[in-house]
Amino acid sequence: MLILASSSKARRDLLIKAGIDHKVIVSDVDEEKFEKNDIISLVELLAEAKANNVVSKVFTSPLEENSIKIISAVLGCDSLFEFEGEIYGKPRNKKEAICRWEKMSSRIGYLHTGHCLRFRENSWNQTTKSIDFSGQVKVVVTTKIRFSEMNIDEIVKYVETGEPMKCAGGFALDGIGGMFIKEIEGCYSNVLGLSLPWLRYVLKKFDLLNNLI
Repeated sequence: MLILASSSKARRDLLIKAGIDHKVIVSDVDEEKFEKNDIISLVELLAEAKANNVVSKVFTSPLEENSIKIISAVLGCDSLFEFEGEIYGKPRNKKEAICRWEKMSSRIGYLHTGHCLRFRENSWNQTTKSIDFSGQVKVVVTTKIRFSEMNIDEIVKYVETGEPMKCAGGFALDGIGGMFIKEIEGCYSNVLGLSLPWLRYVLKKFDLLNNLI
C-alpha cells in the first residue's frame, strides 16, 4: 500500500484511476515557512518535507497494524506554477486570479511538481513493530503549458466559477480551465499534481509496483 501525503483530490483521483492501492495521510507541513528563490528547489524541498512528516505520523494515524505491515512507501508532492520568472501558487483572491489570467492569455508557463518517495528497503520488524523507510528518491517534473487567447469577459466568468482559487497557478487542466489551455509539452498528469509515468518507473525500479497494483 502507498501512503499519499496530500489532501489533493486530483492526486488521489490519479492514483485511483491508475489502480494503485493507497491511503491518504495529510501532512502538517506549514508551506509558508519554506522560502527559496529557485522554484525547482522549493517544490523539491516541500515534497520531501511532506513525505518525511507523514513517515513520522504513520504509527499515530488510525491504521490497523495489519495495514501498517503492508505499507510499501510514502509519497509527498508539491506543485507550483512559474510564469515569466514569478512563482504562482493558489490565487489569494479573485482580483489576483483575474490579473494573472490577463497576463497568461496567449502566453507560456511551466508547472513544476516536486515528488519525494520514501520506501521500505527492509521487511516489517515484528519485535519492534517498526518500518524502515530508508529508501528515498526525489525528482522535479516540469510541464510546459501554452494558454489560449482569452478576453476579459471569459476570464472573469472563469474566475467566478471558483475553480482557479483551488489550484496552483489558478487553473485546472482537468476542469473548466482545460478549455483555455491550447497545448502542453511534457507529462499531462504532472499538471494535475503527480507524474504517473515517473511514479510507475520508480516503483518498478525498486520492485514495489506489483505490491501496489
